[in-house]
Amino acid sequence: MRLRAITPWPRSLIARMTLLSIVFLVLALSWFTIVPYWRFFNEDPLSLTQGNVRTEILNEAISPEGDIASLAGSAVLEEVAAVNEKFRYYVRRGGEEASFGPPPQHLAKIPRLRTMLADTQDEAGRMYWSSTIDEGDTTTWVSFRSDHGVETYYEISGVDTAIEGPTNMFTEAIFFWWTTRDALIAGGGVLLIAFIVLLLAARSLRTLARAADAIDATTDDHRLLPEQGLPAEVATLVRAINEMIRRVEAAHEEQEMFLATAAHELRTPMAVLRTRLEELPESNTKEVLRDDVRRMASLVDQLLRLMQIRNSHELPDRVDLVATARDVVADRAPLSIARGVDIELDAVPNSLVVNGHRGLVGVAIANLVDNAISFSKSGDNLKVRVDNTGRVSVSDCGPGIPNDDLERIFEPFAKSPPNRHGHGLGLAIVRAVMTAHGGEVSARNADGGGADFALQFRNASPPQLA
Repeated sequence: MRLRAITPWPRSLIARMTLLSIVFLVLALSWFTIVPYWRFFNEDPLSLTQGNVRTEILNEAISPEGDIASLAGSAVLEEVAAVNEKFRYYVRRGGEEASFGPPPQHLAKIPRLRTMLADTQDEAGRMYWSSTIDEGDTTTWVSFRSDHGVETYYEISGVDTAIEGPTNMFTEAIFFWWTTRDALIAGGGVLLIAFIVLLLAARSLRTLARAADAIDATTDDHRLLPEQGLPAEVATLVRAINEMIRRVEAAHEEQEMFLATAAHELRTPMAVLRTRLEELPESNTKEVLRDDVRRMASLVDQLLRLMQIRNSHELPDRVDLVATARDVVADRAPLSIARGVDIELDAVPNSLVVNGHRGLVGVAIANLVDNAISFSKSGDNLKVRVDNTGRVSVSDCGPGIPNDDLERIFEPFAKSPPNRHGHGLGLAIVRAVMTAHGGEVSARNADGGGADFALQFRNASPPQLA
């Protein structure tokens, strides 16, 4: 039996903060709204019944608009009286009276209550007193109130059996809203504020991400992330990243300076070595040394060219890809003929122009052609194609490239196979040229055998007629 994968914790910081905020608010709202509501409707049914009776009577007795005479037709009081034989109430407000059951038992206490509460009345002459009296087999609620000269008194007793509470869902929903609306409004406000804060933070991070995407590593400017307008916590991280970028750039510049200087300084001893080598008498050893010096000189020239390309950020020319490919094929024709290889140019447009460096574009195409010739044998065909999308491809009939080496062969000093002649810089130079031109180089194995290398230039267009 295969277990289902557990959904991973969100990797987004904003998603985590949002999820935690929602969980916190749900727990808070549950505690302050749902729990009190649940407790209320799951209390002792008798307590709820007693509370309903007092509320029913007080609504009519205390409210200035109340009509205590209407208590005689109250459905709640009638239902309570139906299941409680000893149920009684007495209400008096000013000169009005309403009662049910036996006469009041504590009405005679009113004069004493006036005297007792005289010291507690406020400036408006209002006073209030309420108490419960245990009468053995039942409890009596007694209350006395004086408000602006109007005295209100009631007694309620004999509520010993509970009645079934309301089951109307609409009524319960209204009750839930009125008892929890303050907490719901506060929770919704907090959630809205949290959402706005998270939205602003996400907007800042998206702005930072767009700025990072816009960084052009081939230019000297705009390599650092912006530090303005970001939250303090993010700004600290950005400053650390920018400082790391500066250190990496400094180390990279030192490395390139070292390689360029070393390659340049090697030219002079190489020239001296070649001159002195020519002074030696002809022999097999001299020929071997001449080949070694030639390869060393070629390596130095390639290193210098690679450094020049990486440090070049200007594209001053309008380069015709078709014309450049035609010149390369013409220059390499003698070499291909000597190797017995047929070379052909297939250009869909008559002319296709890109912004670039004329010499570097020629170097890139020439390196691909030289690489293809080196892998071809007598009788093979080699084809150079230029299409109207800015794609220049070189196809050969050689052994192809191992799939694991399709990307690695563009790295400096990478060779496939490792024991072949050369220094492994030709394709690295091609990639550097395409990077400088904002394009890309790719390699694949052709369906019929051999390898297919392609240069993809951007924004290629036919030449403008004068």
